Amino acid sequence: MASSMTDAGNPQQDGKKGKDKNKDLAVLVNDKLAEVNDSIITLTGRVDKMETLIKELESEGHLEELHGEMQVAVNSVVADVNGEIPALQASKAAQEEELKACRAEMESYKAKVEALEAQLRVCTAMVANMSNSGSGQASTTPKGNALQPPTYSGGRNAREIDNFFWELEAYFGAIGIVDEA
Repeated sequence: MASSMTDAGNPQQDGKKGKDKNKDLAVLVNDKLAEVNDSIITLTGRVDKMETLIKELESEGHLEELHGEMQVAVNSVVADVNGEIPALQASKAAQEEELKACRAEMESYKAKVEALEAQLRVCTAMVANMSNSGSGQASTTPKGNALQPPTYSGGRNAREIDNFFWELEAYFGAIGIVDEA
């Protein structure tokens, strides 16, 4: 009983507040029910429209028409893809030929590099032999092609003959023939 009394001690005033709260809740529940009913009516109308459209499509043969249109579209795509396959195969063949040409060119460059490396070894050996021959310093200017022996012009000048022998020794040293005596 103490709970039904307010601070002022009037039990009727507390009962009115409880009834007002119940009334407010009832109004809120009724409002929500009305909103739900409106939503159900709206959704029912939409479902009815969709069922009507489906029945129209089925009865008028639109489904078969749609199926036929889809089949035509699929056939068109398949034809386009089949038409592009030979072009792709030709492109692939051209790329393979280009790759073969690149590989051949690479092998050619590889052979040239190996030949240059061999010439570099000959030149390095020639420089090493010149520096070991007693002069103490290697010449920094090239004295002709190290892969070809020097030629003698036939002159009877002592300096020319001495130079010829020196170039001949350098050539032999460059190709790996050393004087063991």
